[in-house]
Amino acid sequence: MIKSILVPVDGSNNSRVAVEQAIYFAQLFNAELCGLNVVDIRSLEGPFLSDISASLGFAPFQNYLPKFQEILEERSDLILNTIEEMIVNCNIKFRKKRLTGVVSTLISDEAKKFDMVVIAQRGEHAQWSSGLLGSTTESVVRKTPRPVLVTAKTFRKIKNVTVAYDGAIESSNSLKTAFEMFLDDSFKINVVIVSDNTEEKEKLTAEVNEFSSPYNKKVDIAVLSGDSGKAIIDYAEANLSDIIFMGAFSHSRLHDIILGSTAAYILRKSEIPVLLNR
Repeated sequence: MIKSILVPVDGSNNSRVAVEQAIYFAQLFNAELCGLNVVDIRSLEGPFLSDISASLGFAPFQNYLPKFQEILEERSDLILNTIEEMIVNCNIKFRKKRLTGVVSTLISDEAKKFDMVVIAQRGEHAQWSSGLLGSTTESVVRKTPRPVLVTAKTFRKIKNVTVAYDGAIESSNSLKTAFEMFLDDSFKINVVIVSDNTEEKEKLTAEVNEFSSPYNKKVDIAVLSGDSGKAIIDYAEANLSDIIFMGAFSHSRLHDIILGSTAAYILRKSEIPVLLNR
C-alpha cells in the first residue's frame, strides 16, 4: 500500500504536472506527500562560477560563492512554497525538504524512505531535450528501489490501467504493484503480453492468470506480436489507458547500468504516465 510519496520539483511546468499527479495519488491512498528540491551542487563548483566571473569581469569568484548559494537557496524555497500553496486545500499531509548536492543521487537516496516517487518526464531544460528522457529522471529510475511514476505533459485521473508483462522480475513487480494500488472494482486492469513465440505467449498468459486468481479481480489479457515498445504504446492509446505499468529494465546483463530499450522507448513516446518497477 502506498502511504508516502516523494515528488522532486524544479519549478518547471513539467514539474508542476508531477505535483498535480502526486497530489492525486496522495488523496487516492491517503498518503503523505513530500516535496523535494535539490540545489545542484554543480552550480556552485569552481569552474562554473569562475567562467561567469571571468566573462563579466568580476573579482575572484570565491567572493561571490556565498551570495550565489544564497540566491539558489532562495529560489529553492520559492519553488517549495509554490508547491505548498497548491496543496494547502487538498486535505493531505505535506512536508517539504531542501537539500544541496548531486540532484539524481540525492533524489534516489531520499526515495528509499518512501513508497513511491513521482517525477516529471523532463525538467526545466526540456526545451533542449530533443525528445529524450531527462537525464535526472533516467538516473532516478535506474537507482531507485521504489516504484517511480514518470508523469506526462498533462495530469491524468486513473481509471484504466495497462500492465506490460514479459515474465521478468521487474515486470512481475509491476503487476503486483498494479493489483495492490488498483484492486478496487472502480479500476480496470489490462495486461499486455508481446511476443512472437507461441509457447512463450501461453506461458506468460498462464503466469498472469495464476497471479491474478487470488485477487478475484477480472483482468483482460491482450497477447500481441511485433515490436514491444510500439505494440504497448499502440495498445494503450487504442484502449484509452490512463497509465502504463512496466518493469524498468530489459533482460540484458547491463540492466543495472542502462534503462531497458522498451522502457526508454515508452517513456519517450507515451502521452500518459508510466510507472516503472525495478
